[in-house]
Amino acid sequence: MRFIFAFVVFGNICISTAVAADCACATTGVNVRDGAGTTHNILTTLATGKCLPFKGQRQNVAGDSWVNVDYNGQNGWMHEGYVHIRPCTGSSASSAVQLPGCPHIVTRQEWGARAAKFWSGNLPSTPTYMFIHHGASGFCHTKAECTHMVKSYQDHHMDANGWPDIGYSFVVGEDGNVYEARGWDEIGAHTLNYNSVGLAICVIGDFTNRVPNDAALNAVKQLIRCAHDNHKITNGYTLRGHRDVFNTACPGDKLYELIRTWPHY
Repeated sequence: MRFIFAFVVFGNICISTAVAADCACATTGVNVRDGAGTTHNILTTLATGKCLPFKGQRQNVAGDSWVNVDYNGQNGWMHEGYVHIRPCTGSSASSAVQLPGCPHIVTRQEWGARAAKFWSGNLPSTPTYMFIHHGASGFCHTKAECTHMVKSYQDHHMDANGWPDIGYSFVVGEDGNVYEARGWDEIGAHTLNYNSVGLAICVIGDFTNRVPNDAALNAVKQLIRCAHDNHKITNGYTLRGHRDVFNTACPGDKLYELIRTWPHY
């Protein structure tokens, strides 16, 4: 937990006391802007349940209260009607994505995600599908390399495909990390006709001729277990490769052969 320190003076003695810092947590999808008021630029859209550090300042604009937050080191503002101010918990301000039993998830703020063009809305119900993709790209084996690849995926999806954000729910690298993309609750753009009923994990690389390394495979398996145990997918979920529902080579021949041996396929 993050703390701020308040200094209280009793006589000539100054005592430092740790006070838990507050976070602003979204009660629905809410825009984070670079100034108070709807005329300012959108930095990102915070999904329901996700939090940012509250900087303690409020500003009234046209009768509405806006709260000052820290977005990846930038000065951000959110409409107070769509957030709840509460003590921060967990290892980071965006800890809502890091559920019990999950592998380490690198948040969007941590990998430097671009702000989404707009928020696509929450999944209408608990997803019944878990889809496995590959990026059909180069490989990565360090956090720095994988961060670069995730950014390239987001750039391609937003700039070439014209989507509002990176399409996957999560991206996994052969560094063993999971990278937050759309996350647990937002509708993705990954599997045509199934975006509103499924989550999607993309493994960085091209797995036509080999399977991912153990670090990546273990992260994928643990993420699926975590989703199941935290009710982010249904108990009787169906596991599929992208090619099962669309004319594509994704997720690569070797990875596809492997996931066909996994539970729920």
